[in-house]
Amino acid sequence: MFVLVPRRRTPLFIAVSLVLAASAAPVLAQDATPAAKPESAKASQLDTVIVTGTRSTERTVSSSLQPIDVITPQQLQQSGATQLTAALARLVPSLSFPQPTTISGAEVARPVTLRGLSPDQVLVLIDGKRQHSGAFLNLGGAIGRGSNPVDLNAIPISAIERIEVLRDGQSARYGSDAIGGVINVILKKGGEGGQVTAKFGGYDAGDGLQRQLSADTGFKLGDKGSIHAAIDTQNNDYTNRAGPDQTPAARGTTYNQKVYRLGDPGVQSNKVSLVGQYEFSKAAEVYFEALYRRDRDETASLYRHRGDSTNVIAIYPQGYLPVSIPIVNDTTLTAGLRGELGDGWHYDVSASHGSNEYDQRSHSINADWYKTFGYTPFFIQGADYKTNQQVGNVDISKEFSPSWLANPVSVSFGVEYLRQAYKVTPGDAVSQYGPNGGITGDLQGNWQRHDVSEYIDLETNLTDRFAVSLAGRHEQYSDFGGTTSGSLSGRFDFTPRVALRGSIGTGFRAPTLVQQHYADISQQLQDLGQGQVLVQSGTFPVDAKAASLLGAEKLKPEKSQSATLGLVLEPLTGWNVSVDAYWIKITNRINLSSNIPVNTPAVSAYLAANGVDANYQSIRYFTNAVDTRTRGLDFVSQYAFDFSNGDRLNTTVGWSYNENEVTKVKPNPEILDDLGVAVQRVERRERLGLLGDTNPRTKLDVGFDYLHGRWGGHANVQRYGNYTVYSNSGAALDQNFAHRWTLDLSADYTFDNWTFSAGADNAFNARPEQVKYANSTNGNFKYSLFSPLSWNGRYYYASVTYRWK
Repeated sequence: MFVLVPRRRTPLFIAVSLVLAASAAPVLAQDATPAAKPESAKASQLDTVIVTGTRSTERTVSSSLQPIDVITPQQLQQSGATQLTAALARLVPSLSFPQPTTISGAEVARPVTLRGLSPDQVLVLIDGKRQHSGAFLNLGGAIGRGSNPVDLNAIPISAIERIEVLRDGQSARYGSDAIGGVINVILKKGGEGGQVTAKFGGYDAGDGLQRQLSADTGFKLGDKGSIHAAIDTQNNDYTNRAGPDQTPAARGTTYNQKVYRLGDPGVQSNKVSLVGQYEFSKAAEVYFEALYRRDRDETASLYRHRGDSTNVIAIYPQGYLPVSIPIVNDTTLTAGLRGELGDGWHYDVSASHGSNEYDQRSHSINADWYKTFGYTPFFIQGADYKTNQQVGNVDISKEFSPSWLANPVSVSFGVEYLRQAYKVTPGDAVSQYGPNGGITGDLQGNWQRHDVSEYIDLETNLTDRFAVSLAGRHEQYSDFGGTTSGSLSGRFDFTPRVALRGSIGTGFRAPTLVQQHYADISQQLQDLGQGQVLVQSGTFPVDAKAASLLGAEKLKPEKSQSATLGLVLEPLTGWNVSVDAYWIKITNRINLSSNIPVNTPAVSAYLAANGVDANYQSIRYFTNAVDTRTRGLDFVSQYAFDFSNGDRLNTTVGWSYNENEVTKVKPNPEILDDLGVAVQRVERRERLGLLGDTNPRTKLDVGFDYLHGRWGGHANVQRYGNYTVYSNSGAALDQNFAHRWTLDLSADYTFDNWTFSAGADNAFNARPEQVKYANSTNGNFKYSLFSPLSWNGRYYYASVTYRWK
């Protein structure tokens, strides 16, 4: 017998010790998320045994204590989307998929938001194991500005068995990041069956061709083991929805021409996964999971006009468009041993490694280098950012049957060790040179931290009608100390058709190493109070000299309190309805500060006197400056009609209401007031919009699937509610955008092992409302960067799939 002993004997450790002492049986551990029981082809989705938000081995979707959505691979494949995040946004009402363009890489690593919160306030698991965050930081003016999310698109769609989306705070069970909810991706397993799918599509405008080939298959390892492999490869062209350039500086050169490239990036992506297990006996099963993704993206930067300081007229007399070519590498490796010992003790001992690399490269020039040396390279190697994470888990569970309880109680507890690291490597000499250069050697570094946590989780049915669960977790981070979270959930079934469920809890989110240490200097369009202008902007860690001189402070973890109350109904057999209201309060929320101008005489002199030579016009850093409140309501209805001729109609209606509000903004650092800096710590656009009304308050999803023999027809209607984009220049440039409807249509025909599909997403070619000219950067940006509806318009696609058993 062995026991991992934390450095401090916390209350959670004492509770775990008492449970261990209660039994003389040998103690090892249990899988925190055991594999779901196999389902028959006709089993209802609501009868699926869930493994997210519970450690009971018998909890189903229909009996869950918290709101949860289960997404099947068929649902993912019936969408024309080639990105996992885009497909999810069409299936989960409270999940959104912002699609920014030309926003410092956000168009490459596009995240999702849940319940209107930040993308990194959603915890992502793969088969119950914590995923690593990406090396990318969302810097531009887009939803999720300042977030450092997990890259969900690194997972091959062909490898997915199902996805469980838990819409409730779960820090007490899983730790940091689960303030808004949990997305748990369950991968395919088993040594039989497989399929190959080829998909081709393009936009009505004639661009954005997408080519995708995916496959998965299983291999048996004798009678007791298997390996399941999957691969996705994509080659997508870019799209461009820019307007005519009417910049005054373009007169006589490119005036009224389309010179910007605004839309989806070009993508060459390859993803592979391997999942295996081998059962030596009931007491010992080894398992492993390996995923790898490499993307080469092509995305345009902001156009450089003829007279711009970053252009060389002798080379580009009309100006030029720099093109970024980031390379993204993502790796996940997990191995473990699990089984059952003694009198029903289950254990799972596992170790995981994950890494994500964002390598900046570009086809561009350095005008300062040209002025000094008389030439310039046309390919520049920029900075390289890399994160990695190692996790070790020991998880234990057992069902006890106390005489004073009507039903068994599931007891789970465990210990987790987490190590995270982050590395910044500057680019080549050309990328660093001159006042328009990027980050330099003094901003490079390699940082790491570790965390030890212990948890305990109790769940039982106190009566046949009343189920409860209680969870607690303590964390001890090396960089900011300890925190404890707890949650209590319950469900009371008044009748087999009517139930009330609810939960309360506390949570937290640790500032990521990327948010603590990221550095970048780049040209950006910024609204500094005089409309959109192109400036050289620096983003610095809080301990960088320039940032600390201007008021940056060490980051603290976000803390949350949340409550959910829901009604679950079955008005008719086969018709299931749930309504869940929620409230989330977050203090010390982490966000980017306003862009602080540093080229004013007072600020410039102050920095120079303290040894900082600023080669940029503005600076920003991370801060715990705001508290927020989120309130909302989720409605989900599922109903299946069986007709006398054998046809079937499945209907789904999902509607969400979400309201975010900043309730407190901390005052400016004194130094900013002393220097006469006329900006607030948190800019107007962020305070009122990005953390408030810029995310649509309502979203409606209506889905129909009609099955007739070999034929299937599918329709999905979406409505995005209105939203407001706020300007830092004042209310005169604010704009409210009207709601939009979209319709996705597809049909498929199955013959033997073959399935042929065709469809049109956004069949009526809906477009976002156009922005005011004053906000369009001289006509180039026709649509808002914050639009939940893609700029691209109608998309046609066709696919063919071959399956085998």
